[in-house]
Amino acid sequence: MDVIDFHSVLTIIFFVTFIAMVVWVYLPGRKHRYDSAAQLPFDGQREYNQEAGRHE
Repeated sequence: MDVIDFHSVLTIIFFVTFIAMVVWVYLPGRKHRYDSAAQLPFDGQREYNQEAGRHE
């Protein structure tokens, strides 16, 4: 096995890993987790407004 074969195998491994990660991220069951994570910056703002007595 020379360097070119090694690079080819490594490229295929990285490509398959990338595709697996994309599939894992876009699985329908993970939508709720990402939606709740997307709201995290706004949750801190709501707590701050409630402590200050402000309404949103």
